Amino acid sequence: MKRFIKGLFRLFIFMFVVLCIGWFGLKFYFTYDYRISDQVRSIVVSQVKVHHTRYLTYNEIPEMYRNAVISTEDRSFFTNQGIDFRGILRAILVDLSAKQPLQGGSTITQQLIHNTLLSDIKKSLKWKLRESVYAIGIYDTLSKQETFELYANVIYFGHGANGLYQAAETYFAKAPSQLNDGELTMLAGLPNAPSVYDPFINMGLARERQNQVIQCMVDYGVITESQAKHIFDEPIELK
Repeated sequence: MKRFIKGLFRLFIFMFVVLCIGWFGLKFYFTYDYRISDQVRSIVVSQVKVHHTRYLTYNEIPEMYRNAVISTEDRSFFTNQGIDFRGILRAILVDLSAKQPLQGGSTITQQLIHNTLLSDIKKSLKWKLRESVYAIGIYDTLSKQETFELYANVIYFGHGANGLYQAAETYFAKAPSQLNDGELTMLAGLPNAPSVYDPFINMGLARERQNQVIQCMVDYGVITESQAKHIFDEPIELK
């Protein structure tokens, strides 16, 4: 029994050392060799220019929108290492069961990678592995605030709207800072399925999705039930 415990302890130490070497090796690689932060920044800035829109800094992104997205898409955003291990395992099991890639990364960091470095690559199990490794690289080299900032400027909202600023103009003919909380929470829900929740075509579904986002904020403790009702009752004035 003692020999088994010693062997198990040695295995644990070995795995711990290997993981530490691998983690710091990735950090060195993404910091000094393949400068992943520069790569992602460059792609986002290029897309902003191509789509003739305006880049928003983290502080220019309305707090309501930030809270809505994090509550709905990635509640552990400020504490995770760029990936959600349980989410990855769940996605792999679903893909293996279906014998085709159906689920992608669920964290905001993974979605940023999906929309930049891997946007032109077909999804596969290898794709998911690369997405996860790149997400760790982002975690090691970018602040959470800049990660969210880049994400908000590149995510697709439908109707040719790329990034939050263009989405606000496309749907409401306003800048994000001019939107009310109801409009912001509606925008927060669109990237999940822009064609399905398109308010120009099906306001009913768009409102259902908005309500899901608002309830996620209640569940996360960002707003109260009374605040949620007030937000949902705010007027939605489409362009």
